[in-house]
Amino acid sequence: MAGENNFPHDTDEPPGAAACPGARKPRADGVQARERILLAALRLFADKGYASTSVRDIAQAADANVAAIGYYFGDKAGLYRAALYEPVHGQADGTPQFDAPGLTIRAALTRYMRACLRPLGQGEAVLLSVRLRMRETFESTGMLEDERVLRVQMHRRLVALLARDLGVAPGLELDALACAIFALVAYPYYGREQIRRAAPALVDAPDALDAWTARLAGYAAALVAAERRRRQAAARRATRQPSDTTSSTTSVTTERPT
Repeated sequence: MAGENNFPHDTDEPPGAAACPGARKPRADGVQARERILLAALRLFADKGYASTSVRDIAQAADANVAAIGYYFGDKAGLYRAALYEPVHGQADGTPQFDAPGLTIRAALTRYMRACLRPLGQGEAVLLSVRLRMRETFESTGMLEDERVLRVQMHRRLVALLARDLGVAPGLELDALACAIFALVAYPYYGREQIRRAAPALVDAPDALDAWTARLAGYAAALVAAERRRRQAAARRATRQPSDTTSSTTSVTTERPT
């Protein structure tokens, strides 16, 4: 990083994992200003990404000056780190036990979906921070490298759950199935506004979060069921004897009209 405080000039250099030492704790009379800046940054970072968002854009959106952003967060990297970590700090209930022994696949997937969708009911800042974390998966700045291991572990646990239910060994097909299940979770975050425009009740109803949890758990269970049927069909084809194929071909030939 070029410097600890890049203000008044912007930098598009990705932030490192360490917190910026230039940031200061806000005074009591500055808490609202800091929160306003952080919310504006969350909206812009989630929509445009780190590199495409300038400090001046954030200052304008927050109705603040660039110096105030520097005072509270140190630099652009410090503000980005705050956007990633502060809203979700203390929100998690530990590692979700969606793969506990004895659960049916539907019950396990319901727990998984509930854990993944929980931030949707915790306010705009938390929702935006989770969206930003998802974006970080595809446009990495290196800020969440310390959490990458945890994400990989969650994926492997989901794969192990699927393998246990299907009675097969983990492999590439189950990796793909786990990714497809996670993709169901991503759209309520990325497509929230599109969903609201198309069907407002899907996101605004009092029981919307519970409904999404049940709905997506059902979709995920259907994906698992489809994979089970695919594997069963492949096993039946593999065990068919050559004589079965010959008999079937002869029968079709005999019945064909002349």
